Amino acid sequence: MATIFDTLRDNSGSVLSLLIGLNLILGGFLVRLTLSVGKSQARMRKLLSGAQGADLESVLVEHGQKREELQLQVKSLGTRMETLERKLQRSKRHVGLVRYDAFEDIGGLQSFAMAVYDDNGDGAVLSSIIGRAEGRVYGKPLMAGKSDRNLTNEEQQAIELAVNAQSKTK
Repeated sequence: MATIFDTLRDNSGSVLSLLIGLNLILGGFLVRLTLSVGKSQARMRKLLSGAQGADLESVLVEHGQKREELQLQVKSLGTRMETLERKLQRSKRHVGLVRYDAFEDIGGLQSFAMAVYDDNGDGAVLSSIIGRAEGRVYGKPLMAGKSDRNLTNEEQQAIELAVNAQSKTK
């Protein structure tokens, strides 16, 4: 034991320097920890600043409830969107129109053929033939873009116009 005290007495300057160095290092750690705690407290104050005195638990519970409500709304919107997409496929939205003169003595492009169908090609071709004394309207069904009735050149053109208009919108 005496040798330890003798060694410490003989090297007291070095031991003192070592202790001062350790104190400086520990002081640096203390400053760093103090700054870190200060930043954490500032973040906590900022987090709770809009809580109107509520504690963190109630803020998180409220946030969770709002999140669940939003998830339900998103799910509902997804279901509605699927329904609308199915209805849109069946809606008669592809249209082609050809105006023409059915008779040489009647001008002004009074007659027409119009194709109207859905994404599956189901719909109808409507034709109106205007003469001097009378006008007639014809309807022919379309299934998958084809008709079981004979189509005139103008009716075929109307279908082709509708197909071309459909391909431009995709």
